[in-house]
Amino acid sequence: MNPAKPTQNAPLLELQHVSKVYPNGTLASDDVSLAIHAGEIHAIVGENGAGKSTVMKMLYGQEQPGSGHLRMQGQMLHLPNPAAAIAAGIGLVPQHPQLLPSFSVADNIVLGAEPMRGGRIDRRAAVQQVRALSRRFGLEVDPQARAGELAIGMQQRVEILKALFRGARILLLDEPTAVLAAQEAQALFDALRSMVAEGLTVVLISHKTREVCAIADRFTVLRRGRVSGAGMMRDTSPTELGHMIVGAAAMPLPLRPSVTRTGVPLVSVRGLQARHADGRQALGPLSFDIAAGEILGIAGVEGNGQDLLARVLLGQHPTQGGQASVDGRRFSGLDVRAVRSCGVAAIAEDRLHDGVAVNMSIADNLIATRYHQRPLSRRGWLDIAAIGAAARQVIERCGVKAASAQDLIGTLSGGNMQKVVLGRETAGAPRLLIASQPTRGVDMGAARSLQTQLVALCQAGSAVLLISADLDELLSLSDRVAVMAGGELVAHFCGQDLAVETLGPYMTGSHRQDNVAATLDAPFTASGVAS
Repeated sequence: MNPAKPTQNAPLLELQHVSKVYPNGTLASDDVSLAIHAGEIHAIVGENGAGKSTVMKMLYGQEQPGSGHLRMQGQMLHLPNPAAAIAAGIGLVPQHPQLLPSFSVADNIVLGAEPMRGGRIDRRAAVQQVRALSRRFGLEVDPQARAGELAIGMQQRVEILKALFRGARILLLDEPTAVLAAQEAQALFDALRSMVAEGLTVVLISHKTREVCAIADRFTVLRRGRVSGAGMMRDTSPTELGHMIVGAAAMPLPLRPSVTRTGVPLVSVRGLQARHADGRQALGPLSFDIAAGEILGIAGVEGNGQDLLARVLLGQHPTQGGQASVDGRRFSGLDVRAVRSCGVAAIAEDRLHDGVAVNMSIADNLIATRYHQRPLSRRGWLDIAAIGAAARQVIERCGVKAASAQDLIGTLSGGNMQKVVLGRETAGAPRLLIASQPTRGVDMGAARSLQTQLVALCQAGSAVLLISADLDELLSLSDRVAVMAGGELVAHFCGQDLAVETLGPYMTGSHRQDNVAATLDAPFTASGVAS
């Protein structure tokens, strides 16, 4: 937790009795007042749909208050658009980077504010200025790298530098760790502390209580569009913060009954390999098993092959060797529809890009993987009544908050959108569910609901491959945990009583075990808990 900073008499930036009603009648902000002080990290906390993003948009000029007003250093502040916010020294770092992938890092950062020389863009000066700025704030990036080839954590650094280059003194970050691994999140927090030490002010939108407690100086909690709590973080416990967020005692992670190791795998993977498009080895050889009713967790710093493993197993990327089978039936090397016909389902890492079609209805998204099967389809024609009934059943079973199955799925909160995805993928009682980052970017309540459904799926006899950057989730749910680094397995642990401190050295590459196989008869890594 940061040490307390001197409180200034007047806040730097304020919202005073601000309300916002959208044209569809949604009351997003209801008499919200909050004060942001200079030289602090102020967290705005709450579940999905609590009104956090609306407040952020008003602070950045993307939305206008219906009533109430903003003040900066005691003076009335009108932000008709983002350009006015930038002029006022306010910068926004979006949750999902919005860079031009074919442009260099430097070109993205200086875009619209390019240094000029002789009527032309001075690219050498741009590179020099970007390099100096990145070093000043501890956000090292290669100014000449192509933005689209950077890892997501590096892209986020570019977004931060882009705001700082335009003179931002107040930095707004929307769910900045939603797409980051634990090590990347820690590096970001270190950079934010450096910024505050330089005199900047940071406003952090989040629903992660542990991170808020670790980084914030001051906080404001929103629930259902209203302020439900505020104060200094040093005076508030994580339990108290959780109560303010959800209005009741925070739900614990679902308990996983211990699974007895058997020699009979439901899912068997042996020597699985894959290559990059340029022919370089990208994955494997990997060997692991998953028993019926078991969750095998995959830990690792993002970018070490976890996502590729999921895509290879689902038939979205070709294999270069080895095989995978479920119930003794080989499914590796098949196309996606054939893989799914073997009883394999998947939750995609990026739900917006790979998990849903945001401009289609909830019902259409729910049938996307089985529209061609009975009872949804008969003799090549969709059965509208059957589709409606199936959609309503999933909405009810998964607790999706929506007025109708015909609502566009893109209008749902992240948590409700992910409930639709999980409901679709579990509707056919899959034998294997590949769950990649299943609770990323969703609030505490939705995360617990999704995790409970994963546990229920296992208890019904399915196998789950859980790929998650949330180590609390991974350790709570997994029967066994394998660590990936450089596309290989480097450790294999029993999930019972496994600690983050044990995983860390293997995830970062300082420790590794050679020739690891996470099969049911394989020994555990020595530093793990013995079976």
